[in-house]
Amino acid sequence: QDLSEMFDLYHPPTSGLNSIISSFSDSAAKNGQSKSRNLVHKDGDWHRSVHIWVVEQDNKHLLLQRRSPGKDTFPNCLDVSCAGHVTSGDDVDETAVRELEEELGMSDISIDRIKEARAFTIAASIQGQTPSHGEFICQEYQEVYILRKKGKLRATDFAPMMEEEVSGFEVASVKDVFIRLERKDEELVPRSLAYIQALTAAIFSTNQEGKGNTSKQ
Repeated sequence: QDLSEMFDLYHPPTSGLNSIISSFSDSAAKNGQSKSRNLVHKDGDWHRSVHIWVVEQDNKHLLLQRRSPGKDTFPNCLDVSCAGHVTSGDDVDETAVRELEEELGMSDISIDRIKEARAFTIAASIQGQTPSHGEFICQEYQEVYILRKKGKLRATDFAPMMEEEVSGFEVASVKDVFIRLERKDEELVPRSLAYIQALTAAIFSTNQEGKGNTSKQ
């Protein structure tokens, strides 16, 4: 991770913290400023990120990534299949496609496919502390996608291009992951109840035939 990479800053949400925003709306306005990653997480500025959950077509299992020990937030924790910040001037969907290739080695996902995988947007706020980076306040407009995969997920099918970002992968039961999140299992990056509920609804309401958003990898 590059602590000097620049993020566009946004005004705080009018709907409150950890709230769902109308599906992929751009109602969150930029405030005209940009700031480096390390300062954004230190000062608690609102910025934007993408979350891509890779899920089996039958909803039984999903892919979790193990965050690397050097991450500035939640090192060594299990997390969403693929995630990344939207850097200054970048497009959200293009960021999602790039992160899938960099973190999972998935190079065959088109912009059209990722657009069809859009699920919801949430204004998420969380605080914490790491031994190497100190205290952080992460406040993000998180753009969440559900990307379905035909066949069975296998952790060995995925390989990050940048090993400093991801230290490994695990395949887990969808239901077990939700239970662990609700119980605030410390091995997983914590998510708000609103996030968990929206993710549950998105996974189980998405067309299980995988039309348009199913990966062949």
